[in-house]
Amino acid sequence: MPQIAHVVFNPTSGSYTPARVDRILHGLRRAGLAPQPLLPESMDEAISAVRDLCNPARPPLIIAVGGDGTINTVINGMTPQGATLGVIPLGTANVLAWELGIRSIDAALQRIAHGQQRLFSVGEATSARGTRRFLLMAGIGLDAAAVAGVRPGEKARLGKLAYLLSGLRQLRDWERGIITVSDGQRSENCHSVIITNACHYGGPYRLAPGAEIFAPQLAVLPFQFPTRRSFFRAALPLVLAGRPPVEPAWQMSAGQLTISGAKALQLDGDSFGNGPLTIRLLADFNRLLC
Repeated sequence: MPQIAHVVFNPTSGSYTPARVDRILHGLRRAGLAPQPLLPESMDEAISAVRDLCNPARPPLIIAVGGDGTINTVINGMTPQGATLGVIPLGTANVLAWELGIRSIDAALQRIAHGQQRLFSVGEATSARGTRRFLLMAGIGLDAAAVAGVRPGEKARLGKLAYLLSGLRQLRDWERGIITVSDGQRSENCHSVIITNACHYGGPYRLAPGAEIFAPQLAVLPFQFPTRRSFFRAALPLVLAGRPPVEPAWQMSAGQLTISGAKALQLDGDSFGNGPLTIRLLADFNRLLC
C-alpha cells in the first residue's frame, strides 16, 4: 500500500494555482505516494491541522508546498519527533530551496521520492507576541524593519523587489538604536543581529558559510551599522562578490540567547512584532527528506 503523504498548500500564496496543485499531486503519485492535499484557509488552521497529524509513535510524512513562510507554518504545527518533513519550495525568496540545492518542482519531487532522511534543528523565539519557531533565521533590527515595511501591493506586483524598496525606505529613515545580545556568559552591543540556522540569506547570498539546518547549533551574527555607509560597506561585498560581511561571533548550541530592545523581529522572512526576545535551540527537532 502506498505511503500517505499529507500535502499542505497555501491557497493564499501568489504561487498557488490549481494547475500547479494537479502537477504536484500527480508527481507524488508517480513517486509511489498517496497524497492527501490540505488547503487551510489561515495560518492558524494550518498549524492546527499539522498538529493533529503528528504522532511520535508513527510519524507521518507531511509535505509543505510553498515559500519559506509556508514551511515555517508547518514546522510550527509539528511536535518534536512527531513527523517527517518534505518540502516543495515555491514563493518569493526560497532560502530553503537554495539551502538544499533544489531549483525546480521536479527536483523537489525527486528528493521526496529518493532522498534520505536527516535530522534537522530549529530555533524558537519568545517575545511579548508569543513563541514561534524558525527553520532558517531570526532577524532583529534593520532586515526585520524592511520585512515589516513591505507593502502588500508592491509584493504582489514586484516579488523580491518589494523587499528592496522597503529596505531603501529604511535606509532613508535611518535608525541608530543599539541592542544587546547575550547568552549569559558573553554579550555584544550592536545595531542589528541575525541568528541563523542556514548558510543562505535572501536567496542565493551566503551570509553564514558553515551554518546548516542539520547541525545542532545556531550562528549568531551581530552587525555594527552606526551609519548608512557602514551598512553599504557590509552589504555590497555580499551582494556583488558573495563575501560574508562578518564571521559568526559565536555558535549557540545550548542555553538561551537574550536580545534587548524593542526593534523589529522577523522569523523566516515574516514579521513577528518586536523585541525584546529570547531564543533557544531545539536540536534534532524532526526529520527532513532531502
